[in-house]
Amino acid sequence: MDRSERRFHRRLGRAVVAAGVLPHELGHALPAALARLPFSVTLLPEWEGRGRPLGRFDADIDAATPSWLIRLVAVAPLPLYVGLAAVLRVAVPLPRPAAVAVFLLCSYWATLSAGDLAVAASPDEVRESGGFLVTVAGWETTASDMLTVVTVLVVAVVTFA
Repeated sequence: MDRSERRFHRRLGRAVVAAGVLPHELGHALPAALARLPFSVTLLPEWEGRGRPLGRFDADIDAATPSWLIRLVAVAPLPLYVGLAAVLRVAVPLPRPAAVAVFLLCSYWATLSAGDLAVAASPDEVRESGGFLVTVAGWETTASDMLTVVTVLVVAVVTFA
């Protein structure tokens, strides 16, 4: 395989994974839309810095945007997709393969990134920047990793218990 083919396959793989990220980003968009915040969702955004996000949610924030709303938008995918898993478990009798798919997808979509936690922890910085981009101090990465484990366990219990 030559270099251009490898690049094509890498881009194709990233595009497929990024499409899987869209529901997570839309989880941020739901409360933003309900609050009438102008927002955007970008898949495979241009990025300067550590890591390379597959998706990015942003919204126009001003000095009057309340902290509770900034925090709600930042963490919205977590209760949304844990709740979706619970509703599907109760409302729809799922065969085992479907339950496994619900578990995998809802766990993935509910997981909060270090950036999501940084935004929730720093609403003043969000207001100053005018959007959902803040500095990740470092603790957020560890917290995100630990919260991911808890999220997966909770979705597993909700889906299979």
